[in-house]
Amino acid sequence: MKNYYGNLINREVWFMKVLHITRTIGQGGAEKIVLQLCKDVVGFDHFVASCGGIHEINLYKLEIEHFKIPDIDKKNPLLMLQTLTTLNKVIRKNKINIIHTHHRMAAFYGVILQFLNKDLKHIYTAHNVFHDKRLLMRIALCKAKTIAVGDGVKKNLKEEYKIKNISVIYNAIDVKVNKKESNEFIKKIISQGKYIIGSIGRLSEQKGMDIFIKAMAEVKKDVPEICGLIIGDGELRNKLEDMVKHLKLENTIYFLGYQPNILNIIRQLQFVVLSSRWEGLPLTPIETFSMSKTIIASNILGNNEVISDNENGLLFEKDDFKELSRKIIELYSNKFKLKKLELSAKETFMDKYEYKKFIKMYTEVYTKMEG
Repeated sequence: MKNYYGNLINREVWFMKVLHITRTIGQGGAEKIVLQLCKDVVGFDHFVASCGGIHEINLYKLEIEHFKIPDIDKKNPLLMLQTLTTLNKVIRKNKINIIHTHHRMAAFYGVILQFLNKDLKHIYTAHNVFHDKRLLMRIALCKAKTIAVGDGVKKNLKEEYKIKNISVIYNAIDVKVNKKESNEFIKKIISQGKYIIGSIGRLSEQKGMDIFIKAMAEVKKDVPEICGLIIGDGELRNKLEDMVKHLKLENTIYFLGYQPNILNIIRQLQFVVLSSRWEGLPLTPIETFSMSKTIIASNILGNNEVISDNENGLLFEKDDFKELSRKIIELYSNKFKLKKLELSAKETFMDKYEYKKFIKMYTEVYTKMEG
């Protein structure tokens, strides 16, 4: 058996078993990372436990066994006991060596599971920044190897939660694009002379799609040919669709829902907008840069770790939709600046977010945990 780099794998390492515990296996950056680890960190048997989601089919295709558990974000005592019991049975039946948790409550279950299984090792990847539940986090991570997806997340863990010995492994993506595949709807509106930009992410409070919509209402007053696509799904979709109707933007903003081939979508856009209210280390800028496209993003921790203002993208103050509208018009109006940012964006991706390095670092973490 050979690994991602073509090297022979030690048989002892091959039989190590890793259980990934995450809230969902639906759309989202953390879920993409779990899929990539299952697919390309070879030399290990991977399993996933979550409350389910759209990527269950991808796990099936990878022949990764998925165990359905209740939503770990729900604090009902009976559900929590059911979750703990199920996870413990999975660990014992499948002789799991390592649990890799990707959610704060998953990490809390992790420390209890370590108490119940004395040789069980625990890795926790922090995918986001938080400012609450300090005691819970300190208990959850007391026996875990902690990984942050970026320097901002590491700083948050150290300053808010007093966690020590944190490693940083930057998020990365496996770039695979079928250049013959294009979204027919996007092709249609481009053929009508529209200038297409897009905002990508779960339709939640965090991602700030309402800020993007308000900005597009301002943009429409001066440059009506600019159209915005909202790519993703979530709990706020109905509310956001109502906002678009209220602002009479039905011919300016279009909802595409979840799109599995997001890189092909990005390739068809002029640039991307990310108006998040908070982030860990977002995948959207990395995905955007991989396609030699640039991005306008809110100037928050995580975003400003990937995006350097006026170098590989533009930043605007969080929640300031009027500033965002001005930045959108600026890039539309200045093709030279747009091209300059695109070239720098591709360089950033190649220099910092190389996928083989990402896989190699996680492979080393897993191997050292067993040692």
